[in-house]
Amino acid sequence: MPFYNESANPAALPDNKSSPSETSDWHDLTAQQLVRYEALFTLLDDIQGQEDISAIAQQVTKQWKYFANVANWRLLLADENGFLIIDGFRGQATLNRAAETELSLWDQYHWKQYRPTLISVANIDRDLPPPEHLVSKVNYEIQVLPLMRSEKCMGILYVGSRDEPFSEFDNKFIRLLGNYFADRVASLLLQKRALEVLHNKATRDALTEILNRGTIMEQIDTLLSLAKRNTYPLSIIMADIDFFKVINDSYGHQSGDKVLRQVAQRLQATARESDCVGRYGGEEFLIILNHCNTEQVAIAAERFRRAVAETPFSTAGFTPINIPVTISAGTASTDGQMGFNALGLIKQADHALYESKAKGRNRVTAGS
Repeated sequence: MPFYNESANPAALPDNKSSPSETSDWHDLTAQQLVRYEALFTLLDDIQGQEDISAIAQQVTKQWKYFANVANWRLLLADENGFLIIDGFRGQATLNRAAETELSLWDQYHWKQYRPTLISVANIDRDLPPPEHLVSKVNYEIQVLPLMRSEKCMGILYVGSRDEPFSEFDNKFIRLLGNYFADRVASLLLQKRALEVLHNKATRDALTEILNRGTIMEQIDTLLSLAKRNTYPLSIIMADIDFFKVINDSYGHQSGDKVLRQVAQRLQATARESDCVGRYGGEEFLIILNHCNTEQVAIAAERFRRAVAETPFSTAGFTPINIPVTISAGTASTDGQMGFNALGLIKQADHALYESKAKGRNRVTAGS
């Protein structure tokens, strides 16, 4: 970034006829500007070297006051998941997320207007109250700065001044830092999203979006090791969609895919946060339940079975048809077993699953 000094022009430089006091004032002003630029560039370097958004926000909150009259601020930044809201006040920064419908009336109004505004705290519209930290006792006025990229608003920066109006230099430094800060955060959000996409492609089943076979097998090995080390029970459920070939033959593979996705969604929604749900293969699913013994896994498996069977599934197409779908399940548990391993546990649950199939389907059988 090139050095720029508004005083460094012929009209602003002191001439030979200037008094000593005028020359001294000019040198003082120049020195103040240099100090401001140095503080700004130091912060920009710190931001560039940070990968954590929270840490960047903390640095901005603590150092902004060294080169601009900023008491507190808010950055509202849009992405595909809604809005990231970063608030800076009292030397601290907080991060929150919100959908557009969850934004305050103040944020919604300025997001839709996206035009620069300078608001006196003494003349705040009571029907459109700002965030509390922007109208504290020390605030004099609030700058509202839309952040435009390619004629599109990517976010809004609100900045509150301390005790007096913003100066021309304040405005310059606020724009410099505000734009760089917003771009850096947006870049990190995009980077994080890209990594999540890559991770999901590697670990998630493309059709159902639950864990794929490789990942669910890694999970069972890891969780079994933890269960052995900490001597608590772990259980699994093998579940299979009943008569899935009939669904494909009767309603088409597109409808079959939709059923697979909806079954996966119901299983995932029924699982606890600590459980793992994965597609084992075809229309078969593997569910791992931590801290779950023989009796508990039987109750859990019945809960999964009901989640699928109680509500019919809608087929794809212009005239959807509701069709009943059920699953059969088999369970296995480390509870009371010695020397268990992943393959042995899966084999036990698989045998119980086939027993459920042989007994008429749409049922749960405990492995033994």
